[in-house]
Amino acid sequence: MSSQPPYYGQQPPHGYGAPPPGAPPGGPPPAGYGSPNPGAPYQQYPPPGQAPGQAPGQAPYQQPYYGYQAAPSPQPGGQYQPPPPGPPGQYQNQQYPPSAPYGQQPPQNASYGQPPPPSGPYGQQPPPGQQPPQNASYGQPPPNAPYGQQPPPGQYGAQPPYGQPQAGYGAPPPQGYPPPGQQWQQPPPHGAPGYGAAPVQPTPASPGYDPAQKAWAQPVNTSSDAEALRRAMKGMGCDEKALIRVLTSPQYGNPWAMQQLVQDYNSRFIRNLAEDIKSETRSDLETALLALLRGPLGHDAYLLDKALNRMGTDEDTLMDVLLNRSNADVRAIAAEYKRTTTRDLLTDIKADVDDALFRLCSMLLAGNRAEDAAPVLAHEIDAKVTELQRATEGMVGANAVSVAQIFASSNAAQISAMAEAYQRKYHRGLQEVIEKEFRGDMEDALLRMLTAAQNRASADAMRLREALTKRKDKLFINRVVSLYWDYPRLTAAKEAYRKRFGTPLAKDVKDLLKGDMEDVMLAMLRIAVV
Repeated sequence: MSSQPPYYGQQPPHGYGAPPPGAPPGGPPPAGYGSPNPGAPYQQYPPPGQAPGQAPGQAPYQQPYYGYQAAPSPQPGGQYQPPPPGPPGQYQNQQYPPSAPYGQQPPQNASYGQPPPPSGPYGQQPPPGQQPPQNASYGQPPPNAPYGQQPPPGQYGAQPPYGQPQAGYGAPPPQGYPPPGQQWQQPPPHGAPGYGAAPVQPTPASPGYDPAQKAWAQPVNTSSDAEALRRAMKGMGCDEKALIRVLTSPQYGNPWAMQQLVQDYNSRFIRNLAEDIKSETRSDLETALLALLRGPLGHDAYLLDKALNRMGTDEDTLMDVLLNRSNADVRAIAAEYKRTTTRDLLTDIKADVDDALFRLCSMLLAGNRAEDAAPVLAHEIDAKVTELQRATEGMVGANAVSVAQIFASSNAAQISAMAEAYQRKYHRGLQEVIEKEFRGDMEDALLRMLTAAQNRASADAMRLREALTKRKDKLFINRVVSLYWDYPRLTAAKEAYRKRFGTPLAKDVKDLLKGDMEDVMLAMLRIAVV
């Protein structure tokens, strides 16, 4: 390192005033040396006591260091005199060497930005022979300081901003810090939880929609029940009540147990249980029993195939299967449809429904709906409410795609919060807005999603009531079957039915249905047949 003395207590700028390598000491510099521009005439040094660019008689500017005593001005004649000793405990100013090269640490306590040894508050040394008081070391606030008060910027005890290295001036950054000019770390991807936030757990698949659930299903002894099924259909006639009793038994309320019964029957008698039921039963009883044998996932795929591949599309069934489902269920349904039909579900939907409903179904099948555990954030709800108003009442003709995107990407709790926020902000109900701005299948789909988000049990009760009173028997069977595999949801729907319509669901079933249809529906609703 060069041993040139500091120029009036300061380092000369790089390239100025220093002789070139190999020049004799004290010799005159070559022409142009010390000039900022090559080829310019040599500039003489200023007189002693005067810095470059300084008016005669003007004291050179000294920038003070926080926590240190400012260096005194040079004495007349240009000779630098050391400062007089200060009072005990005063941290004296030192002549600091230039910054160490990158990769080398500067001498201890000799570089600006390095802390002094353990001392009193804010850079004061304790008196000789006396230990510093407790909590008075570097980085601690002074005694009697207000709680939470930070020391002034640049003084000892002031911490750098979070994420900035505590390195001295000229010292290399600590290991692990990013190079200058680069960000500390990349931002999280769009939609990912913020730093420090727990990841949102995905909503598990419903019973019967994930093969991994089979490992948790308790195996059942199906020998006696398989024999009972075979006796009920063997010979002349059929014992429908025996079929209903076995297939709606509580031990087969789990889809995997029902699957085990079907497999055991087929392997035991080298027959096909579904084909035997088709040949021995008729009409609605056949429809209900076969729906149980398929299980919830297989029955959903079957319903979609029938709804889309016939004369006219059954939009009610399409919405029953796809709306208000978790991402895991939707993915399982699309995969099962592909497996059983060898066709793509979205392609078949596009060929059978209008553009608005197709857009909504495509968003649902994308599986980007917020999981049930996703939080309800006020700022996000307010932004979605504003967008809903702009896409409906705020323009001529509703923007169905924008509204569908908001509904399809939100979970039930978020949609319910949007309805409440819309009422507070615009003094109109969101249901009223949907009924005013939309027509047909899109209106029906959005209202289904809204009512299910606000009260799913009540929405289930209304759907059961609609199909039962309008005598849409197949639709009523399918809706009962969808509730059959989720006993808590079925119980909630029956209670909501009684509260909303004033009569038990069982009474309306007995009044409106007869014969085997009445028996199988009461059994599937877990209501004892009297």
